[in-house]
Amino acid sequence: MKINVINTYKEIRKYIERVQNGESPILCWEKEVMSPYWDQLCCYAPFDLSERKPSAITDLVTLKKQCNLLEALDIISLEKEFERVTGILANYDDDPITVALFPSADSNTNVNDKQNGVVGTSLFGNLFIQVNPLVSGYENWIKYVFAHEYHHTVWGNYWFMMHGGELENKFIESLVIDGEADSFALSLYPALRPQWLFHLSEEEIHRLWEERYHEIVNSMDVDYVSYMFGNEEQNIPWCAGYAVGYQLVQNYLAMTGKTIVEILETKPEVLLETFHA
Repeated sequence: MKINVINTYKEIRKYIERVQNGESPILCWEKEVMSPYWDQLCCYAPFDLSERKPSAITDLVTLKKQCNLLEALDIISLEKEFERVTGILANYDDDPITVALFPSADSNTNVNDKQNGVVGTSLFGNLFIQVNPLVSGYENWIKYVFAHEYHHTVWGNYWFMMHGGELENKFIESLVIDGEADSFALSLYPALRPQWLFHLSEEEIHRLWEERYHEIVNSMDVDYVSYMFGNEEQNIPWCAGYAVGYQLVQNYLAMTGKTIVEILETKPEVLLETFHA
C-alpha cells in the first residue's frame, strides 16, 4: 500500500510571513495551510468534514520553533514505518493513504500533557495528525497514532463498507473500535504507555463497568462524549471509555488466544461473552 506523508512546515512558514505582514490569521490559515491539502485528505469522505479543521495558531514565535523541528523530521523513515504497519494489518482495498502532519498549538496543554503532543483523526481513509514537536518523544507517538487511526480505517472498511448494515449503532461498537485500535497500536509499540488507557486501576475499571457501562453497552442512545471522554459532573473519569474498551478487548484476546489482527472481523457483541473487568 502506498503511503504519502505530507509535512506542512513550508505552508506554515508562508502563513507566518503573511500574518507578520498584517494579514488576517484566520484567512491566511485557511488559504496557506488548510486549502492546499484539505480536499485531498477528504477525498474518500461521504460528507463534509470541515468541522474537523484545526483553528489558526496565532503564537507565531512558538510556531516558528515548531516549524524548524518539523522540517527536521525524517519523512522517508516515517513512510517506511507506516508501510510496515499496513503490512501487518492489511486493508480491504489498495487505495493509497495520505498522512498530513500539521502543528498542534503549544497552548493545548491537554494534548501536550495527556496525549504526548500528538493527536490524530481518520478522514475515512486518509489521516490527519497534529503534532507538537516541542513535546519530548513526540516522534514515537506519531507512529502510535498512525497505527491507531489506520486501524480505524481498516475496521471501518470492513464493518461499514463491506458489511454495511450488520452493526446496530450500539455503544459496544464505540468501545470495541477504540479498544481494538489501541490494542493494535500497543502490540506494535509495547514500550509506550498511553495515559488514556492506564490512568485507571483495574479496580476502578471494574467499578465503572459494574456501576455504569454494562447497563449501556447494548444501548443505541448513549451520551457518547461523556462515556468515552469522561464527564466530571457525572463522575465519569477522563477517557474512561477508552480504558474500558481496551480492557474489554484485552480480556477477549487473553481468553481466546487470538491476535488483535484476527479479531477485527469479530462482531463487537461477541467480545462481551468473555468480559469480566
